[in-house]
Amino acid sequence: MIRRQRLWECFLYDHLKIEWAQVYEFACSLEHATAPEVTEALAGFLGDPKTCPRGNPIPAADGSFKPLDAMPLSELKLGQAARVVAVNATATDVLKYLQEKNILPERDLTVVEVAPMQGPLTLRVGSKDVALGLSMAEFVLVKIKKN
Repeated sequence: MIRRQRLWECFLYDHLKIEWAQVYEFACSLEHATAPEVTEALAGFLGDPKTCPRGNPIPAADGSFKPLDAMPLSELKLGQAARVVAVNATATDVLKYLQEKNILPERDLTVVEVAPMQGPLTLRVGSKDVALGLSMAEFVLVKIKKN
């Protein structure tokens, strides 16, 4: 099921140019109507991608996949720089917010402030500062950048 859904995400995003924040929802509808033969044909058509547009691994036909080497953004400390690896959110409004703030796979960011008492993280994304609540930061998986 996850393989079908993530392959559809790739098709919708890469070939139909559907907005990044919306592909998950559309792919969920398509996955339920996709036969195994269509799934494998879709994988071949797409060149057997390894990740979906949200950066999550696409399982092989046998269900196996390589887990992500990443941690939740919420665990970063003040001053740490990281690269977004994947976004695990599925709600369109959350994905839309992250898209608007440019918190997407392959983007670099730095923690510039950690508010006390479960307050938000302030992130430098490109040339802009973005506040992100800890609960939303849980959806974003990152890999710390080494100096």
